[in-house]
Amino acid sequence: MTEDTSFGTLLKRYRQAAGFSQEALAARAELSARTISDLERGLNRAPRYDTLELLMSALSLSEQQQALLRAAAHPEPTPARDPAQFTSSLDALPLAPPLVGRAEERARALALLRRPDVRLFTITGPGGVGKTRLGVQIAQDLVSDFPDGVAYVPLASIHDATLVPEVIGQRLHLSEQVDTPMVEQVRAFLQPRQFLLVLDNFEHLLEAAPGIADWLIGCPRLRVLVTSRAPLRLSMEHVFPLAPLALSDAIMLFRERAQAVRPGRAYAETTTAAICEQVDRLPLAIELAAIQVRLLSLTDLLERLSNRLTLLRGGARDREPRQQTMRDTIAWSYSLLTPAQQRCFRQLAVFVGGWRLPAAEAVCWAEDETTPDEVLLQLAALVDASLVYVEMPDERASRFGMLELIRAYALDQLRAAGEEEVCRRRHAAYYAQLGESVAPFGPGQGVGETRLGQDFPNARAALQWAEERQEATLGLRLARAFGEMWFSQGYLREAEVWLERMLALDWQVGVQEALPVIRAEAFYTLGEVLLGLGKVERAEALATETLERARQYADQSGTSLAWSMLGMVARARGKLDEAAAFFTASDTHARLTEHLSIKGMALRNRAELAWIQGDLAQATRLSEEGLLLAQSAGITFVVAAQATTLGHLARQQGNYALAKTRYREALVLYRTFGSPTHRASCLEGLAATLCAEGCYKPATRLCAAAAALREQAQTPRLAAEREAFEQTIASAQAALDEATFQAEWGTGSAYTPEAAIDDALGSSGTAR
Repeated sequence: MTEDTSFGTLLKRYRQAAGFSQEALAARAELSARTISDLERGLNRAPRYDTLELLMSALSLSEQQQALLRAAAHPEPTPARDPAQFTSSLDALPLAPPLVGRAEERARALALLRRPDVRLFTITGPGGVGKTRLGVQIAQDLVSDFPDGVAYVPLASIHDATLVPEVIGQRLHLSEQVDTPMVEQVRAFLQPRQFLLVLDNFEHLLEAAPGIADWLIGCPRLRVLVTSRAPLRLSMEHVFPLAPLALSDAIMLFRERAQAVRPGRAYAETTTAAICEQVDRLPLAIELAAIQVRLLSLTDLLERLSNRLTLLRGGARDREPRQQTMRDTIAWSYSLLTPAQQRCFRQLAVFVGGWRLPAAEAVCWAEDETTPDEVLLQLAALVDASLVYVEMPDERASRFGMLELIRAYALDQLRAAGEEEVCRRRHAAYYAQLGESVAPFGPGQGVGETRLGQDFPNARAALQWAEERQEATLGLRLARAFGEMWFSQGYLREAEVWLERMLALDWQVGVQEALPVIRAEAFYTLGEVLLGLGKVERAEALATETLERARQYADQSGTSLAWSMLGMVARARGKLDEAAAFFTASDTHARLTEHLSIKGMALRNRAELAWIQGDLAQATRLSEEGLLLAQSAGITFVVAAQATTLGHLARQQGNYALAKTRYREALVLYRTFGSPTHRASCLEGLAATLCAEGCYKPATRLCAAAAALREQAQTPRLAAEREAFEQTIASAQAALDEATFQAEWGTGSAYTPEAAIDDALGSSGTAR
């Protein structure tokens, strides 16, 4: 790392950067071309002061560049500052307000920097997360650890990586020497010293990183603390990613800054917390939001934060200009990306609540544009730039996301580039296909559904777009797939809303583009949802319409589903003979299809009706047949539902051991996709079984846990379920004293869904 930084070299660099030839610069500075040539070749090493001023004016140099050029023209061989001066006070570090929060991060960083193997420590994170403030605090904490000095070097205003050694040399009070490049002077200064060098805002000067590595190799007692939105990618680097503030610390920071603007006001915790969440708990964004309390109440501020980037401005004038608004802070990072990275970044804005790599490839990749491998490389660059974050839960697939402030900026850029429409279409098509691939009534459910649950926000965004664009077929595919998912997990009201809206859209478009089977399955799922919500009349009208449409298209699958829905309506009304006829018709048409899920559904309906009619042997036979069919097809949700039904049947026939086995088989499966309603039904059956065996304490706990799940899902019990549940509770209350019953109920009410299943699987049937 040796570089010539003589006056002639600097003059030539600045001239070329300005786009001038020697003749053009001479004319602009009113000098001769020979003078410019002699200066650049070093024939004239000490230009006159008036010549120097003319050159600097003609080149429109920054203050920093002027200072470097003056030092090179007329070097003053002053000795280096006494290292003791760096530690006798903190004048080498900037003044900063007290650090709010970050106690854990501060302790971890200090512990790492005091390890002998940690020589280069880089704090990374998005703009506004507080890297500089934490870095300065850590440097202040470490002053006594470095007897030869601590120096803070701000780099935000430097735009030429080759000038980094000069800027560092100036902070070390070294003077430019004609015969010794500054990079060598810095090395000579640091080589014998136990010194901490703090380099702030390095992300736009990464080309200078190898020089830092050279200093660390040649200066064995040097430590370097860097703040940067991107890591330096050096072999000895320890990267320390900085996340947004914890909510409690964010609230504290907002109140502190708001009190400074408008003291004496009470800043309610609930509203303040909501404001902090709206700005991603980023310290800079919190400070910019707090400034607005001079004009707005907390409620008004929260409401106006729907347009975050417009409101978050007006920062302190002593900050860098790019840190006076959140938009400029993010724009700084965006400007450092390559065109391909910028494109990938803005296209990722269509995702809501995060995404996985295949989703990014589907949205950001087209055969005539790029390749999937390039998407991965660009995504990695965005993670490095702290514009995208990545989560790696255990050994499961990595999931990516953006802070909402960053996503809002990316969305603005996407619209400005005219790419929003094509990206949203790709986004909707991807999630329709994904939802269909792991639908709860088809193969591949299980763990796939759990993962898909994280993409409910993306499904809602895709459905909203399909509705706005009147994309009936795509919207119906999304509504069917995710409607089934919401139904299986007990979120009936959301399933109802989207299925109703997409079916209405399909009707309004005039020409029904969706395939009959897609429409019929969407109708059927909606019918199940409506019955689950007690809307029997609406379900019957829907079933009749479905049957007419299915007959029109000679659709055996749709016809079977329609008869099933009509049978469920009749059963809900107590018309069991009518329901039996409908279910038999459904089974007949189901056997003419190739859809195993529809065949299993017809069997299940017949089994449930036989159960209601008291024919437990027939109900058991049909349920076991349905269970085998579901297992062969790998339809996890139906396997769990059939196992639950067989548990109920075994319990009613007094076979408690078999009942407990069936319930626990179902609960193991329900754990993988987590439907609160179906978990509750299974827990209630197991509780009734335990109660029948005289195990009242675990029965009480499981009843309480089931009640909490029902409340969470907001789904009522059917009349028969309600009667059985109340009987179980009454039996437990009669057997236990009031204090014991209340204690067990309280324990079960506080269970998480996982804890409830753990208790159910561990209940041996001996605890009284």
